[in-house]
Amino acid sequence: MSESHIQRKDTLRSLRIKFGYTQEEAARLIGVSVKTLRAWERDSSNVPYQKMKKFEEVYNTSDDFIFFGNEVSFSELIRKHVS
Repeated sequence: MSESHIQRKDTLRSLRIKFGYTQEEAARLIGVSVKTLRAWERDSSNVPYQKMKKFEEVYNTSDDFIFFGNEVSFSELIRKHVS
């Protein structure tokens, strides 16, 4: 499969970094603890719908473009298709 077949998705961590927020700042804006945000940045498959809407507001990004799941798995997928 060529690189062109990969649909670009953003992880919660990459969006936070892109917008220049620390974990503390992002957690405050989302309305969760830093511990919860860290867990969701590692595996976003358990983010409640209400909080996902908050992520959309804070990061000005539709949930269609946010990757749900394990960040490590996504990174491995990208590495396989780019190399």
